[in-house]
Amino acid sequence: MPVGQSMVVSTIINENNITLDDFLNLVYERIIVSISKLPENYPLDEEIALAMFILRGSADFNRSLYALDLRNPTLRYVDNIFKILLSSKNLMERLNLNFRELQPQHVAGERERNTQIRINLKWFYDNVICRYPDINKYKTDILRINRRNLGEVHAYHMFEDRLIFYKQKILGRDLSDNEIRALRRDLEFSENIEYVPENKFNIRNQKIVAFAREMFEDKCVGCGDIYDIADRSFVMPRNNRYYFEVNHVIAYASDSDAVDVLDNLVKLCPVCHRALTPHRAYPDLQRRIISNMLDSRPEVCNFVHSMMPAHYKSPVDYVFDNLK
Repeated sequence: MPVGQSMVVSTIINENNITLDDFLNLVYERIIVSISKLPENYPLDEEIALAMFILRGSADFNRSLYALDLRNPTLRYVDNIFKILLSSKNLMERLNLNFRELQPQHVAGERERNTQIRINLKWFYDNVICRYPDINKYKTDILRINRRNLGEVHAYHMFEDRLIFYKQKILGRDLSDNEIRALRRDLEFSENIEYVPENKFNIRNQKIVAFAREMFEDKCVGCGDIYDIADRSFVMPRNNRYYFEVNHVIAYASDSDAVDVLDNLVKLCPVCHRALTPHRAYPDLQRRIISNMLDSRPEVCNFVHSMMPAHYKSPVDYVFDNLK
């Protein structure tokens, strides 16, 4: 702690004896519900970056990045972080994921360090540090003194792909030397960070849908194991996987900004997806599919409950009335 700086310490009394992972999941559930209710012009990207980076992390002036270590993350913790990021506007285009478990020093046991989330340093300074300068004056002063070395504002790409790679092949695994070398080849590992020009952003909904398509199990939550998927869909030549629709449980058109979050998405076979069009199928079938969607993951049911107006008796009724 530098001379003249004060330390703020908070103590959480764990009366219910819950684990840290469970506690952080409860925090996530509060956050994701609050995000869904924010006004359209709310500075969500800036405040998520503030929460992530302002109290921890360090600047890398050589690469123009501000880096934060992921310390002993669980799969659920990583999932929740990135579900929050998927709910942001353009923040993910400011981020890069650094797999330090695959670096030569880590492999040799010389410097074993954590995976990092890194943010563009100039954007972080302009939009977070300058906006909230008094929350961490120590780091504010460091960046102000070095503001000529912050680099330029860039939008990086491939963050979602690197996240999927990290979750599927690195997180929680004790990798052998041979496995690490193979992963480095798969990743075409490089210290260079590629970026794209400003304002070349993807549509937000497409990012979330692409993430859900890759990470959710290839199973229709509407009809489950009642039917053979070969009778309900087709195999795609590009990846030899069956085609599924990524469906918004609360219809996207009903409140696009509020419901465009990962906790409101499920995979359906093409038949179940088409059956949810208003008046296309009998109501009892539509309600059965809706009930199965709500039961598919706890976070889906929790999200729908959080969005449901008080006059509705059940989430099935709410989703049914909002079919588009």
